[in-house]
Amino acid sequence: MTVCDTHLDDQYTLSEATLSSADRVYRWGHNTGPYSRFVPLAAYDHEYTFFVDDDMLPGTRCVEHFVETAESLPGFGSIGQMGRIVPADGVYTARNVGRLPRAREIDILVRGFFVRTRNLHHIAQLRWLMNYMAEQVPEDDMLLCVAMRLCAGLRNYLAPSDPDPETLMNRAELPDPHALHRRPDHIQRRIDFMLAARAIGWLSVSPPPAVPKQLTAADRDRVNGGTVREPDETLATEFSVAPLGVSPNGHAPVRQLNGHGPGQNGRPARPAARPGRPGANRGVVYLALGESYANLVTDSARTLRLHGYDGPVRVITDAPSHELVDLECETLVVGSLPGGFASRFHKTQLYRWSFERTLFLDADTIVISSIDEVWELLAGRDMAMAPDMHSSVADVIARSVNDPSRRAPEYQLMQELGLAGRRYYNSGVMLWDQNGRMSRMFNRWHQEWNRFGGEDQLALVRAIAATGTKVATLDSTWNRRPKAFASVDEARGAGVRILHFLSRQRALLNDAYLGVVAEYLG
Repeated sequence: MTVCDTHLDDQYTLSEATLSSADRVYRWGHNTGPYSRFVPLAAYDHEYTFFVDDDMLPGTRCVEHFVETAESLPGFGSIGQMGRIVPADGVYTARNVGRLPRAREIDILVRGFFVRTRNLHHIAQLRWLMNYMAEQVPEDDMLLCVAMRLCAGLRNYLAPSDPDPETLMNRAELPDPHALHRRPDHIQRRIDFMLAARAIGWLSVSPPPAVPKQLTAADRDRVNGGTVREPDETLATEFSVAPLGVSPNGHAPVRQLNGHGPGQNGRPARPAARPGRPGANRGVVYLALGESYANLVTDSARTLRLHGYDGPVRVITDAPSHELVDLECETLVVGSLPGGFASRFHKTQLYRWSFERTLFLDADTIVISSIDEVWELLAGRDMAMAPDMHSSVADVIARSVNDPSRRAPEYQLMQELGLAGRRYYNSGVMLWDQNGRMSRMFNRWHQEWNRFGGEDQLALVRAIAATGTKVATLDSTWNRRPKAFASVDEARGAGVRILHFLSRQRALLNDAYLGVVAEYLG
């Protein structure tokens, strides 16, 4: 038994008799609230750790019951006896879920958690990912359960019901005058947390929608007390006014989640440097959802390293691998999402994981020459991209063969907004700086993508127009289709830096092209 003694008031002083019965006592003079139980997580060294609230007495067989359940569930994240299932929209309600004769998957466990000690480090990982840096971190149960699901890929369960009352963790209930559920804003705080978690990829065990949905204006109003228009309102009147500045979870778009957004007085806040590279202010970001895309990113990152790039590489993925670690890539784990274009849910929010200057590369890109020059190609603009094979939005509408009937409503919207003449960029290679306009652009891009839930590039055109984002045009050598070349050497001889294997060309990702990767592997 471990006691974390962080009291700041003598009325909470523990007696010497109580402390003498503890195996370990940790003391510090700064009370971090319920997060205090996780502060010494690196010092917990038994196979299992059972966190139990102090307003109940466990039965004599409670721990035995949890150990038996843990041994029957090798892939569990945490186990408890009281819990909640959060609706698919992320709006939390305090409704208890009954236990079954078998273990039952749950979203959030409350009042007590039985965990494998080796998995506790994911709590700190999630806390940093969400920028949950408030001095008091009251939602410790949510922090634990979301970390297990989103960062560790493990599930949370209610233990099977048992007729023996001695297996209960609340065999006897005690007075709880200081319980957090007595806060007047208790439910709202928990709603805020779950919406923030959902915004970075957490999904409820409730059946999710086919395409991730944006919150309604009413939902957002409940979160931040403001008035925000519905995302499907016409954009035509908004191009000349300030864009929306609220993300779908109701918080400031980036700062609330990861600290990478605008700082005070509108100046960009400095992002956290990559671990092991103090002061790093530029880096490469990949998005790899699904094992096949994680493999493509691994090959791409190898070519990036082969051609001399030794800076930070950040991979946003639901399938982390040792290969990425070997390539000195920082992996940030997000939840899997359903649907053919669901990756765009995260792609349109890449700003949250960006550096001061970021180069984003699609999973199916291959670097064939040094990219050292790319960092200077913004030319005073906010972002830079190469033109797509379609020169304009009008050309997409006229010539696209990618399911035009499905895309017809979006084509119609582009024409109604007067955007048909806009240049059409390929978002497979993007360079951008952190600034207030880019924060607003990504926030708007995500909102615009949510309108149709399909491809991302038309939504990008709308977001750029709505926010006044300044775009520099990259030469096509930075994002070139491989079809015109017979080999990597031929493409390199033509000055190409990055080859981009679009969906219909992925069959070309064969030995002839990936020989450069084999060369890297020796």
